[in-house]
Amino acid sequence: MDIRDRYKFEENGSEISFMPNYSFLRTLVWWLVLGVIALPVIIYYFMDKMSGDQFKIAMILWAIYMIYFLFDLVFRVPVKFIFDKSEKCIYRKLLLSKKLMNFDEMTYFVNDERGTYYYSIGKKRNQFVKNYRISNYFSGSKASERREDEYIKEILCPVLIAIGIPLNSEEQ
Repeated sequence: MDIRDRYKFEENGSEISFMPNYSFLRTLVWWLVLGVIALPVIIYYFMDKMSGDQFKIAMILWAIYMIYFLFDLVFRVPVKFIFDKSEKCIYRKLLLSKKLMNFDEMTYFVNDERGTYYYSIGKKRNQFVKNYRISNYFSGSKASERREDEYIKEILCPVLIAIGIPLNSEEQ
């Protein structure tokens, strides 16, 4: 899968848009299918072998599992960032568009977290308080470095060029 397809990157004359969590969609759907398949197994196989309380606990765990993945499917995967060149604004769209900041207020940085890192955007002077993840997680492996290089070249550079922010020298 191409990097532009993994992020559902679209660039036209007036805006750039992409979905940072779009690549998780296929994996998420497989986990949901596994959860749906697990329900009859839990009901038919374990119903006779467990006590009533154990069965209730198993069903509650299954429900939490399914709610978590459905929440991701509905509220995390479809998040789209829109960089509107004509209005010079950045929007975050889930069901409704929300204006995050103007181009001149934006800064980007690498957020390091527990052995992995990702690219984020935020308002200048406030970027560590409220920021938005705009990439997948990267690690130190060769495959991850290759994916990061593709991300920088195909996604991040066009966004930064449109906004007018230079690429940091350590990331080139």
